[in-house]
Amino acid sequence: MKRNTLTLTIGILLLLIVCLLLFVFQVRKSEAVVVTTFGKPTREYTKPGAYFRWPWGIQMVHRFDQRVQNFEDKPTEGLTKDSFNLITSGYVGWKITQPTNFFPKFAGSPNPIFEAEKVLERLVGQAKSAVVGNHPLSDFVSATDNGTNFLAVENEILARLQSQARATNNYGLDIVFLGIKKLQLPESVTQSVFERMTSERKVLADKSQYEGESEAQKMR
Repeated sequence: MKRNTLTLTIGILLLLIVCLLLFVFQVRKSEAVVVTTFGKPTREYTKPGAYFRWPWGIQMVHRFDQRVQNFEDKPTEGLTKDSFNLITSGYVGWKITQPTNFFPKFAGSPNPIFEAEKVLERLVGQAKSAVVGNHPLSDFVSATDNGTNFLAVENEILARLQSQARATNNYGLDIVFLGIKKLQLPESVTQSVFERMTSERKVLADKSQYEGESEAQKMR
């Protein structure tokens, strides 16, 4: 009798485990989940917890990393407002914000994150080219503004990229941050740029010298 009771208890526990596996799934803190019904996205979950689903074949669970993803884009070449050829490369941080929009555009790939970054890289290149063309070279390499203009250029590129990412077919992702990692000039213009930077430094040095001599004269 005791053996039959034990066997029945084990059987019930196994049945409960199977039912949990078939009808319940868990969302982790770092995940975004899309549930599809007969292949079509029907629900999304971005908060951790346990949720109900219909068995495999009716509903499928697709998991995506919801943490911020980082990648570096390829160097982009473009003309500044004063017609200098400037090569820029940067880094971008992005994350999935709307899984049901992200899923149909990238889930067909073996690596959805990689495919999304390929699209973002193209958008980054377009945004950089457009913004670089609105600024003179001095906004990138000036020694007199303490980097204020350079930071403004980065923010302008970020704002344009965020707008493009939302407007272009709504990819279900958002750009968290962007920065310019490297600036490069073709050899043909490097010398002229160095001469300009030297001239700016000389203006600052002459101004400091003049102010020092003027102060000394007053003291005398």
